[in-house]
Amino acid sequence: VFRAEIDRCSELLGPDAQGRTLLDVMLAPPGDEAIHETVWTQPALFALQYSLVALWASWGVKPAAVIGHSLGEYAAACVAGAMSLEDGLKLVATRGKVCAAMPAGAMATIYAPLAQVEAEVAPRAARLSVAAVNGPESIVIAGEKADVEAVIAVFAARGVRTQLLKISMASHS
Repeated sequence: VFRAEIDRCSELLGPDAQGRTLLDVMLAPPGDEAIHETVWTQPALFALQYSLVALWASWGVKPAAVIGHSLGEYAAACVAGAMSLEDGLKLVATRGKVCAAMPAGAMATIYAPLAQVEAEVAPRAARLSVAAVNGPESIVIAGEKADVEAVIAVFAARGVRTQLLKISMASHS
């Protein structure tokens, strides 16, 4: 069921100018970086989420309500019937192209309390922001790469875990 939905999403999107399909990119061998390109990452995440819900439904798991964050909102809207899969894929693919055209940036997760992260972001507020609060100590920052790296260095020096995200732009900034 999951693979059938992934295949369906790939077919609906069709090939890009180089002839690559979503399925080609999702199943590419290690070292192929296409999945990290925003034009592919966003449709791949959407297809993964949509297909996972279809798999769960085949097992009898039917949600009473759905919700999503960022790209997940589009998958949730399709699952809820607010838009068709075709329209959702079109929207997500267009969003990926628009996002790919944005100025370069970076994102990182800082595993520290929000107040501590905000204190480090504040002096760089013109170029850096808190992009998401995923949990009490799971804060995502986004902005200019040098500023993201500077904040990572501050927290790393304190022994706090950080993770630079493989993304070419500063989403949610």
